[in-house]
Amino acid sequence: MLPEGKPVVAFQNRNPIHRAHFELLVRAQHDVKDSTLLVHPTCGPTQPGDIDGVVRISTYEALKEETKKEFPMFRWAYLPYSMKMAGPREAIQHMIIRKNFG
Repeated sequence: MLPEGKPVVAFQNRNPIHRAHFELLVRAQHDVKDSTLLVHPTCGPTQPGDIDGVVRISTYEALKEETKKEFPMFRWAYLPYSMKMAGPREAIQHMIIRKNFG
């Protein structure tokens, strides 16, 4: 999925993606020469009151479809995991999961 020997810029989120996120993605990928951008949101069960997971994933899928020609260096994958809202320990857990994800 990710090209060997190229730098990777990664983006992790649990929310529906919006325009400000997309601008951040474009600028981050542009700042690292010849990089691939990995968009890797969590897509597991949601917390009570959250926007439904299906809706969240549909925002990523729509953006993926709309941008695939202009941004072929973007790669999209979903982490089947639920955010626990557990602070720094969860951040370290996410780092380890993503390091080993692929």
